[in-house]
Parts: sequence; structure tokens; C-alpha cells
Amino acid sequence: MDPSEVRALFPVLEKRAYMFSGGIAPASRPMLDAIQRYNDKVTNDPGALYRDYYDDYKAARTAYAALIGADVDEIAVTDSTGAGSNLSVEMIDPVPGSNVVFDEMSYPSAVYPWMLPQREHVERRFVKMRDGIVQLDDLAAAMDDDTIAVSISHVSQTTGFRQDLRALAAMAHEHGALLLVDAMQSAGAMSIDVHEMDVDFMSTGAMKYLMGTAGVGFLYAARRHLDRMPPHAGSQGAVQDTRSWDEREFKPKPGAERFHIGLPNLMGLAATVPGLEMLAAVGKERVEEHVLDLTGYCVAELKERGQKVYTPMEPERRAGIMAMELDDAAELDAFLIERGVDGYSYGPRFRVDPHVFNNRDDIDRFLEGFDAYVAQR
Repeated sequence: MDPSEVRALFPVLEKRAYMFSGGIAPASRPMLDAIQRYNDKVTNDPGALYRDYYDDYKAARTAYAALIGADVDEIAVTDSTGAGSNLSVEMIDPVPGSNVVFDEMSYPSAVYPWMLPQREHVERRFVKMRDGIVQLDDLAAAMDDDTIAVSISHVSQTTGFRQDLRALAAMAHEHGALLLVDAMQSAGAMSIDVHEMDVDFMSTGAMKYLMGTAGVGFLYAARRHLDRMPPHAGSQGAVQDTRSWDEREFKPKPGAERFHIGLPNLMGLAATVPGLEMLAAVGKERVEEHVLDLTGYCVAELKERGQKVYTPMEPERRAGIMAMELDDAAELDAFLIERGVDGYSYGPRFRVDPHVFNNRDDIDRFLEGFDAYVAQR
């Protein structure tokens, strides 16, 4: 598929320039068809649904693993990015005298698990941005041999800045630390290869650039960490065989399935598989190229208009989020929504988050609306 073919599958784009994939993806026709098939089954033949529930679960794990360069048995299905982040943190021993390194823009899901009572003694080191960038030298200076983890967001939801995961992993591993990544704003938009980048744990949800739905998430755990005992257990599906259940003995499966504690969100998985299949059909490198073209075009045009843009121009330092400073961002947001353009405002910032189904016409429609808003101020 090419991006124009993907675009034709999203009804909202027939009327609106929807560019908030960093918040929630719009429904595609394949997603709506999958939900209808699920509803038909659960209404008319729930027994068949129960017998076949494993199909979408396997399809989602397989497609997501391929998308990020992982093996299927390194992928656990969760219900959110936060669930995966907490699981990752709970598998790391918070030894006395240890520390964890963040950057100041790390999302709460990457930070809050380290603030719970059992880890209150772990020192938390936050690295500030310089010139809108989290500098690798500053991150390196914050690490030492007592660092047990570097826990970051791959892409900042505040500025759109993208971290260099390969370089971060190398720096963390020099100190024996692990790299934990919140990929909610990058998975599906950027080309990721967790094996090549040497990431330890990566968590994400399906509702944004994966073009799935809320209530479904994925945790990647590198195979070298999968012999650790899971912090939670509660599902027969997490054990190696039924005999262990009969004997009341917990023998966790060797892969990431040991983290599963119940039946997954069946409707959510059904709604998520089509988006993963579309991304695979386009190819992750082509998706990234397309997204970077759109955000680069938007950044350049706004800078020509004299706007303060937080998102770096360098392609290797940005992803699918374009963020700019605007005191009356909420007013611009309301103005654009009335004109069929969807971005996002929070405080004195406005975001445009295009995806593979958007095109430059959508960016132009936003720019025309922005110009009209400025003219009538």
C-alpha cells in the first residue's frame, strides 16, 4: 500500500483534516469491519468467539513484533503503556544507593513507577533540555555505575523531540543499566528495531500511531530479561502446561506470555489488528519517511511565519509531533475545529500530529486556518 491508499480507508478524512494521531487515531473502515465482525460473533455465536479468541491475540503480537524488529515471544499484550512500564520497573531490583536517569520531558508513565513506596530510596536524576534538545552528553554525565535504569519517552509529547535510542542504550549498558522506553508517541510512526537499537524494555499503547484502540498495549522485553520471575501472576495462560495448574504449581512460560494475567481485551485486539496490518503493508521505513516529510514541511512553514516552534528541524530529532508556542492556543484550536481541522492545544502550545494517512493538503489546510486566525486577531 502507499499512503494515499491508506488515506482512502479513513472516513473522517473525507470532511476533516484530522491531525491528532499523537492523541487518538481515527477509526478506519477495516477497524469498523473488524468491530462489526466481533459484535456479530458475540451476539450470535459467542461460543465460536471463545474458541477463536486466540486468533486476534496471535495476529496482534506477531504484527507488532515484526513492526519493531522483535521476536514474538518477546511481546506481551497489556492494556496500556503504563501497564507495560510498571511491569518493566517491577522486574528491576531497586538496590540501595542506586539511581535512575530521566529527561525532564519524560512522560509520567516512564517516571511514576519509580516514585512508588518500594522505590522511594532510588535517587531520581532529571536531565534538562538545552536549546530545546536533550543532549546526549548531559544524559551521559547523569549516569554512573550506580545507575540501574534510564527511563525515557522516545518522543516528547511536549516538544516532539526524538531521543536516539541506539546511543542511549550503549551509554546505559556501559554502566550496567537498562534502557526503558515509553514509545507511545513513536511506535507506528517511526521505524524502530529494538534488537538493533539494543533496547531492554519498551512499552506502548495501540490507540495512537498504531491505529488501534484504547485498552490494548504492548510490552517488549528483550529475551535476556525473560528468565526473570514476573511480579504478577494470575492466568492459566501464563504457565507452561495444564499439569502445573492441576498440581497448583506456578511454572511460568519461557517468553513474555508469563506476564499475562487474564484474558486480553478481545474487542480491542480485533480493532487493533487492522491498523498493524496497514502499517505492515506500507512498510515502517516508508511510514517514517512520509511522517517526517509532513512534520518537516509544517515546521518550515511555521518558522517562515515567524512562529516559535519547539520541534527540531533535523529529521533524526523529530517524529510525528509538531509543537509550537502560542499564548492563545486554545482559541486557535477552537477556530480550527470549526473549520474542519483537528490538532491539539494545551496551555501555551499547539500541536499538529500527522500520520501516514495525512498529506500535505492537510498541512496546507491547517496553515490556511492558522493564517486566517492570525489575520482576525
